[in-house]
Amino acid sequence: MKTFWLILVSIVWGSTFFIIKDTVGSVNENLIVFIRTSQAFIAMFIFQLFKDPKQLVNKKAILYGFIIGVLLAVTYTSQTIGLKYTSTGHSAFITSSAVLFVPFILFFLFKIKLVKVDILAVVVVFAGLFLLTYDFETKMNVGDLITIITAVSCGFHIVMAGRFVKKTDAVTIVTYQFLGASVMSLLAFLLLNNEPVTLSAKVWVSLTYLGLIGTLFCYFISVWIQKYVSSLKVAIIFSLEPVFAAIFGYIFINEILNSKELLGASLILLGVIIHSIVKNKTKSL
Repeated sequence: MKTFWLILVSIVWGSTFFIIKDTVGSVNENLIVFIRTSQAFIAMFIFQLFKDPKQLVNKKAILYGFIIGVLLAVTYTSQTIGLKYTSTGHSAFITSSAVLFVPFILFFLFKIKLVKVDILAVVVVFAGLFLLTYDFETKMNVGDLITIITAVSCGFHIVMAGRFVKKTDAVTIVTYQFLGASVMSLLAFLLLNNEPVTLSAKVWVSLTYLGLIGTLFCYFISVWIQKYVSSLKVAIIFSLEPVFAAIFGYIFINEILNSKELLGASLILLGVIIHSIVKNKTKSL
């Protein structure tokens, strides 16, 4: 069931690339991040008031929430800026390459050794990501370089959330994560933007979807579930995101997958299956 929730998050995130790409053409990137994270914070804060208001003053959860909130703001902002200059395919590939950074962060910062199946799954998934999303005709550009920040920040977010959520209340961490991200993005917007803001009804629909579904739902699941699932497994399953992005592209904007891209999607699925099945069998022995 936990794997199902992670796959569902990947599906939702896969649907957000073309929405962000379309929205950032007319809306400041920091404002996009502020609106989507502040919507998520307000919803979580109201939920927490009814569920367990005492946890709202949990100092450890507040600190941890703000730490991963900063990482979330960096992840969202760099990805959104990157999409101004690069394709959704490049963005999906580089963002999902966080699957490479997670094992290195775990090893070098926390001395967590990887077994052979971990390494094999990461290599297979990364090869699939490259074949699925990276087109050889388009050269590396500034948007790609900016999106590398997204991948690194996302990797650190996955790892740190996995560490923090085992130490204190998960719901409170998630709540203050959104507050931290919204404060960071609001400050960036106020400092860097000097243009008037006008948001159409279409933009508000997109931002509401990004805020309540792409942010609130997805980041609640991605943090909470790490009480029960390893950070590396989360990163590997999240690598399905560009697979679903390609599926949405086929359904909604008539994009066609060529043989290279189909092979890439198959390799990503294979990597996820290898890690899920072999790791589970190893644990049961």
